[in-house]
Order: sequence, then C-alpha cells, then structure tokens
Amino acid sequence: MRLLSGIFAVDIAAYAIMANHLHVVCRMQPQRSQGMADETVVRNWYAIYPADYYADGTPKPPAEALIQARMHDQEWIGIRRQRLGDLGWFMKALKEAIGRRANREDGCTGAFWEGRFHSVPLLDQAALIACMAYVDLNPVRARVSETPERSHFTSGYRRIRARNRHRAATRIRSRHPDRAERMLARVGLTQTAVHPEDGLWLCPLSQCVVGEVLANRRFAVDDYLTVLDATGRLVKAGKRGRIPPELAPIIARLDLSVDAWLATMLGWRMFAFASAIGSAAARAIEAGRRNVRWIKTHCPLFAGNAGGESGAA
Repeated sequence: MRLLSGIFAVDIAAYAIMANHLHVVCRMQPQRSQGMADETVVRNWYAIYPADYYADGTPKPPAEALIQARMHDQEWIGIRRQRLGDLGWFMKALKEAIGRRANREDGCTGAFWEGRFHSVPLLDQAALIACMAYVDLNPVRARVSETPERSHFTSGYRRIRARNRHRAATRIRSRHPDRAERMLARVGLTQTAVHPEDGLWLCPLSQCVVGEVLANRRFAVDDYLTVLDATGRLVKAGKRGRIPPELAPIIARLDLSVDAWLATMLGWRMFAFASAIGSAAARAIEAGRRNVRWIKTHCPLFAGNAGGESGAA
C-alpha cells in the first residue's frame, strides 16, 4: 500500500489490515495522474506490472529501450495515465499482488479474495473523520490490540509513531544540537523536519478534507489522536461508561452527537451496506446528483430524525 501510494494518484487517509480483510480510506486524484510526465507514467506502470522477471521471480527493472519505445506510444500512455488515477485499478494492484503471493505460499490456485471490493463515498468532513477513526479502531474493537498505539497495522499507529518521533526530535535539537543531525538521521528525519507528520507517507491530516471545510473543522494531528485515544479507551471497555472530557468539544466541532459517535464506534459494520455516508443535507445533494429519491444510512451518526433517509433536493 505504501508503494502504491507513491505510484498511483491517490491519497491514503486511513487503513487497517486485519487477519482476513483490510479497510482503506482513500481519495483518488485523477488530475494528478493527468499531470504526470510521460516517462513517469511509463516507469510507474512498470513498477506495478514489470515487463520481465528473473529466474527466482524477482521483477526486472525495465530496459531503457522499452521505456523510450513506450514514450512514443501515446495511446498506451493515455490508457495507463487514466488507470493510475482510477480506484478500481488501485485496488486491483493492491489485491492482486497479495493474492498471488498467498497462493504461491500456500501452493494453490484460484480466487484468494471473496469478492472485488465494496466502496462507499464519504460525503462530508464529519463522515471522513468518523470513518477514519472507525477504521483505525478496528483492531481494538476486535480485541486484537488493547490500544491504538499497539495496533501496528493501522494508519493510527503510523500517525502516533510520527507524532512521537517529532516530539523526540524536538528534544534532541534542544538537548544535543551538535549531534542532532546524526541522531535524527537514525530515525529517518532531517534537520528541516518540523511537522508532526514529516516523513509520513499517509495523507497529512491538514489535507484530509471533503469539499470546503471551515477552519475550525480541520483536524490537527493532536486533535485526531486525542479523539482516537479517548474513543479507544471506551471501545476497549466495550461500553460507553464515563465520557472523557476531552472528547466532547472535538466531536462537537463536527456537529456530531457524542452519544451517536460512541454508538457508531462501539458497533460493527456501521459504515457498510450503504451507497454513501454523510449528513442528511449531503445525502440529499448526492441523491439529486444520482437522480434518486433518497440515500439510506444505518450509521447512528447520520440517521437523524428522518429514519436514515434523505430526499433528493
């Protein structure tokens, strides 16, 4: 996933890799792939689908002659450019490599994945942040991990590690200025790294937005990780219990109910079996765009008083 995030025109906001499935919160950026140079398109494509392999199955780097030949084939490049900004091709590249490797290790053939994939559009900022937190808390909810910082195969774990690394870098600069550069290099940071998400391959939280978002609704790293920690403690307990005082004001910025937030985070498949997730107003706009009467949701965060339906505007 990390490799593909640097090849496809995609922003990965959150992910969770479980024992038999995975979740990805992402946004395709087709305009980014349209801006790629022809050579970049060619090299990116062969990084995913090599033209040749060594005897042991290791991919061979593409020959320069092949790259130059492809650069003169504008039809071929146009097709690949479009694919590098397409969700279906991103998921295909992600799942196919895993499926082939699993079959090779198990000495079998046939379909590895149960189905293609299920995609649900997130229509507004509240839906995006809630879904990111829900995905990051999957291991805690499944009792695989005790806390988000121990959920190794999630984006939350990566963000926590990056934030802690940034704090350590700040201490190193203040206490050991003469050795700072060498010590920072050991953890993959440079002297110019000043942000809690520097060196992180995930989409920065400042860019995890849907549409036009008010400044007070943008989530900083500490905001999101505070929500993750406070919610994770309640999810681990398996009940709402006493509401952490730091949780309510942050959730309120999204115009969400804390009770509905916890009901969602404590439940299962709250973001599944829907064709779109968001507020009633956002779903009404989406319903109009699709030329349907309403879009249902069973997620407590957005069900509202209308029984989970929104009429087309």
